[in-house]
Amino acid sequence: MHLVLSGEGNSDIGKLSYQEEEFIPASMYYLIDKIIEQKLGFSFYELTPDLITFISKTQLIDIQKKFISFPSKGKNQETAIFFKNARTLAMLSKKKSEELKDDDVIAILFRDSDGTNSTKKGMWKEKQESIEKGFSFQGFDRGIGMIPNPKSEAWLLCALQNNYQSCNDLENRSGNDKSPNNLKDELESFGISSDKINEMIKNGQIDIDKIDMPSFRYFVDALNRLL
Repeated sequence: MHLVLSGEGNSDIGKLSYQEEEFIPASMYYLIDKIIEQKLGFSFYELTPDLITFISKTQLIDIQKKFISFPSKGKNQETAIFFKNARTLAMLSKKKSEELKDDDVIAILFRDSDGTNSTKKGMWKEKQESIEKGFSFQGFDRGIGMIPNPKSEAWLLCALQNNYQSCNDLENRSGNDKSPNNLKDELESFGISSDKINEMIKNGQIDIDKIDMPSFRYFVDALNRLL
């Protein structure tokens, strides 16, 4: 198995250390890793870090620009971007599969569900469907979207603040970082470092089986089907 990942910023799935030429994981990757560990019995990152290809959002968009004729499937501008991102990641994943002669390549595209229309009913669903259609349009059936609703902080706050209770309410919050009592500031108010959060996911202090949120369960189920 080989993972091809693309995130939105350094603090979600992770980043590439160009000096060391290695992938440095962040909290959303550790959630992925824990799902894999539960299914396959080992930490994919600790055992096989060389089987992870990370592509930053900037890299993905730069590559995408070479294919400006990509159709958007009639979606609005916001969801069209998701469709095109998924198409590009599918192309790169298929190429990686050919290089490795490995049909077991899984692509994961992380994007928050926030933005101008993030509070619009059904927007998470539209963005999720756009990613799925982007992978499908390119003929790649091993790609999935990782889309927290409204953003990754909500998944973490479910454990750290809500003690896994009434977490669905978090999905109805605004993802705008400029809004009062926004999710980002709320998470930071706990004073828990990102390294500590990563460790809490790794050792099970943050229990992924207890995060009962529609957007999270959707991703877990999708990844488990591929695994």
